[in-house]
Amino acid sequence: MYKTLIKKSIKDIFDNYEAIVKALIMPVLLLLVLNSVSSSLISTEQKISLGSLFFIFLSIIVDIVILITVHRILILGREAVPRWGIQKFEQREFNFFLKYLIVAVVFVLTVALMSAFLQIIGLNIFVAIFISMLVFSIFLSRISLVFPAIAVDIKMSFRDSFYYTKNFKFLIFITVIIFPVLFSLLFGGVYTLLISFIYASISVNLNFLFVLLNVVVSVFLVSALSNTYIYISETLASQNSNDYDLSEEDLDDKN
Repeated sequence: MYKTLIKKSIKDIFDNYEAIVKALIMPVLLLLVLNSVSSSLISTEQKISLGSLFFIFLSIIVDIVILITVHRILILGREAVPRWGIQKFEQREFNFFLKYLIVAVVFVLTVALMSAFLQIIGLNIFVAIFISMLVFSIFLSRISLVFPAIAVDIKMSFRDSFYYTKNFKFLIFITVIIFPVLFSLLFGGVYTLLISFIYASISVNLNFLFVLLNVVVSVFLVSALSNTYIYISETLASQNSNDYDLSEEDLDDKN
């Protein structure tokens, strides 16, 4: 099933590319401006200042709008967002940001503490970090359904997501973690080599191309997560419906 989901994830992007491009034009342009300003501040001051942190924070906000926009288009359809994208940061976006922040903090703490422990018992630092990130990735895949759920205005907690994915552990790990990572390494690697070649040839600042790369990778990640969310939701709904039908039949037999 994971092969089908991966193929559908890629197909959905091409089927909806016009709606996605139109909805993302404004946030991507804003993201390019924010990235340029923050990079300029860092290079000028030779350190990360409060000003650069502020623009990085704004970039994260725009990233969240991009993620929600793509989730809504792929799950609810093209009419789920305005033609030129979401232009307000409301309760939905705030809830998404809050969950995003929690995951980021837990990630840093988990990797740092687990890596330190593994090094204490004798593992190499790189092996320790790899194992820590792998463990967190497995956990992340199990709680990841909260993000498409929030994007389409469905109430879901991390605990709910963990429960709903209990019979889909391998599937969601492949579609939400392995596929995006492999895609990022393959596409990102080729893209980075191309940018490096251009930079060496004409010596220009091409940081904006890396911003576009991150957006493309994010879109594929969102598509994989959206399709996995749809599949698990429909499967669970079908199972619950079958369970209800069986209980009705049992009741009729008793009568």
